Amino acid sequence: MEKQNRLKKIFPEISTLSFGGWALGGEYWGPQIHKDSVRALHRALNLKVNHFDTAPVYGKGRSEQLIGQQFKKIRSTISLGTKTFYTTPQKMKASLETSLKRMLTDYIDIFYIHWPLGGEDMRPGMEMLETLRREGRIRAIGVSNFSADQIRMVEEAGRVDVYQGGYNLFWPVLEKEVLPYLREHSIGFIPYGVLAQGILTETGMQHLESNHKGYRQKMMLYRDDLRDRIKSWLKRLLAESRRTGIPLEQAVTFFSFNHVSADTVLLGVRNREQAERNFQPLPERLPPSFTELLLSINSEAADLAQGMTNLFNHKS
Repeated sequence: MEKQNRLKKIFPEISTLSFGGWALGGEYWGPQIHKDSVRALHRALNLKVNHFDTAPVYGKGRSEQLIGQQFKKIRSTISLGTKTFYTTPQKMKASLETSLKRMLTDYIDIFYIHWPLGGEDMRPGMEMLETLRREGRIRAIGVSNFSADQIRMVEEAGRVDVYQGGYNLFWPVLEKEVLPYLREHSIGFIPYGVLAQGILTETGMQHLESNHKGYRQKMMLYRDDLRDRIKSWLKRLLAESRRTGIPLEQAVTFFSFNHVSADTVLLGVRNREQAERNFQPLPERLPPSFTELLLSINSEAADLAQGMTNLFNHKS
């Protein structure tokens, strides 16, 4: 029997799909209408989502504040995740205290180090998080966007319960080193970006063919030199989606959840309609033809991602 990971021991009832609150902050993803955010949160809750993830940098605290306000009366029925950048231990503690105030709660269910600080000994910060755990202000400790070596470093000073990282069918770089490490050490995994910033959706081709001048220009999968390859994969997936009648969003979310044994999948939504579409229950299984196509593209994408990673490493 597979050993239960650390996160599932703490949150055995965490929902398969979770709410990613980045877009609620506005700014990076464009202006956000307050009533759309409120309706999205409550529709997700109605669809049995019980984990809500955010961070102080999502709209300078706006996302944290909104989630806290909406769920204050039902705080004990949901779990909340938020983050801090790595800095001095005292500043990390202060970051948690600010988040607690914004979110109108006296504890955070999962508190992450949002990004690693390259070349820095991060063990002192981890020791502070363990102190906060003992005080009952954190239930679980997470790291986000770390390498396997960086996880190993902070684990010298504490227990990492969960890893949050970018993962999708077209960019499965975590499969090489990070995911094997998580499995070996029974650390939970929560992927974000499984819909590839809108590419892996029914309207993904429109996103690829648009002349983006904002945030999507910064995303790896929107690079001009990858566009033909990505469009080719997307065409095959859309054809299979239409043939089987299974929405592409559901198929790739199902695949990502199962292929990497995720504990829950973060999905970012901006309004009630997106929540209605993205938080529908996943299918129990996919037709063999769809599974075979997903596995084939996953393998091709892994080779592409490795080649791109090697290129960047060589340039650096």
